Amino acid sequence: MSTETETETETETETETETGDQQGSQTVDPVLVGVDFDLIPWEKWQKPGAEGRVKIAYTQGLRVRLMELPAGFDEHEWCLRGHQGYVLQGEFTIHFEDRSVPCRPGMGFVIPDDEKHRSQGAQGEPTVVYVVDKVVPTA
Repeated sequence: MSTETETETETETETETETGDQQGSQTVDPVLVGVDFDLIPWEKWQKPGAEGRVKIAYTQGLRVRLMELPAGFDEHEWCLRGHQGYVLQGEFTIHFEDRSVPCRPGMGFVIPDDEKHRSQGAQGEPTVVYVVDKVVPTA
């Protein structure tokens, strides 16, 4: 085998390993790592007591959202899905059955699955949060 052929074979093997394609014949989409929210259009987001807008990306079994909710929003329904996130703007309170947790810009939050919660925004300015949760399969 010539040096050129050996180099080509090594390069093909490295490429297959990087993409996770061990067969060499299938095309594997790259895993979304960076989410450029500037390229994602705003969509309407609505729950009883809270109407806002959201940008959504899906990757690796996760839903990644940039959410903007108006000042004073007040979710009426309890949520049981776990979330984790980071507050970019505005203040809001996460209400649980037995306690309430105030959140402000610069704070992160982690809500476990199956813990009933709902959120309520403070008056004054909109709330902007980055939120990540697991994709829930639909049956």
